[in-house]
Amino acid sequence: MVESSHHEKDEALAPAEMLALVRDQQRSVEGQIAAFVPLLLVAWGVAWLFGLGALWLIDGMRPGLTVPPAVAITIAAALFVGAIVLSAVLGARSGRGVRRDAATAFPAIVYGCTWSLGTVAIVAVGLGLLANGMDAALARIFFPTVLVLFAGLMFVLGAAIWRAVPMLLLGVWIVAVAVAAPFFGYPAVLLVLAVGGGLGFLALGALSFRHLSRLRRPLAGGRRG
Repeated sequence: MVESSHHEKDEALAPAEMLALVRDQQRSVEGQIAAFVPLLLVAWGVAWLFGLGALWLIDGMRPGLTVPPAVAITIAAALFVGAIVLSAVLGARSGRGVRRDAATAFPAIVYGCTWSLGTVAIVAVGLGLLANGMDAALARIFFPTVLVLFAGLMFVLGAAIWRAVPMLLLGVWIVAVAVAAPFFGYPAVLLVLAVGGGLGFLALGALSFRHLSRLRRPLAGGRRG
């Protein structure tokens, strides 16, 4: 009778143990995917802050303290290309071992392609405006502002797809920065975009790191137990 009751007790606990195992695996997958998010946000924050900041230094400082355009453009390009490459590498690594069906993969593919399509379309529209009389002074405001506005709207769209509230907050903030920036004129528009956008990414990166630490605590506790 004692052995039978112990056996029944083990069977009764089995569903709870299975549920705990499923939750532990879910946390592990979420932790794997989220592990790179803070690093990516910091990388983009640095790119925006110092990349756009470098472009501002072309005309934003006092005479004699300005940065040559070639140097500023090289710095900005290196930072943004580096952030893009890092995003691609870490994004691929975070998806290892995670199965995704066609329904899940399709929105991600379309979303990724929309970044490239939208950027090319904005540049093409800007070139068309230049060909029809838009002067260089206005172009210096148009291109960075509209590209940043597009990025903010893409974050909002991404938040809707993946139901990510932090991404929504970042997107709304970036849109607000982009809308306000042109009113400061050139070259201050670049400084507003650099500081506003860069600090937005860095702040969300800090919050993501805190969230990731909280996500890992129950998992680590479960493994110790």
